[in-house]
Amino acid sequence: MELIGTILFMLAVFLFFNLLFAFLYLFSRTAGNGFYSWITHDLDFLIILSGPMFGLTQWAASSLYDRFNWFVARILIILYSVFIFIMAVICFYMFGAVEGWW
Repeated sequence: MELIGTILFMLAVFLFFNLLFAFLYLFSRTAGNGFYSWITHDLDFLIILSGPMFGLTQWAASSLYDRFNWFVARILIILYSVFIFIMAVICFYMFGAVEGWW
């Protein structure tokens, strides 16, 4: 059960970092892209390493900003942030339940 608890905890932490990154994208597209470029320095292995932390939000926000205008994209990022927050809370709750079994 410790393995399942560890997986749930790491998933919740990754979702939390994606939530914070989504808030950065909510404020400014340029700030989100600039922060991601600063984190990865356009190196492939850093893109792979930072994928769980920021990759999901980078992909979602980039595709939303490319497809829609800024207003609709920000509304959809708010909905995305709410979904990510709910998923993180569920993962943290399940982590607590799994660790409480032992």
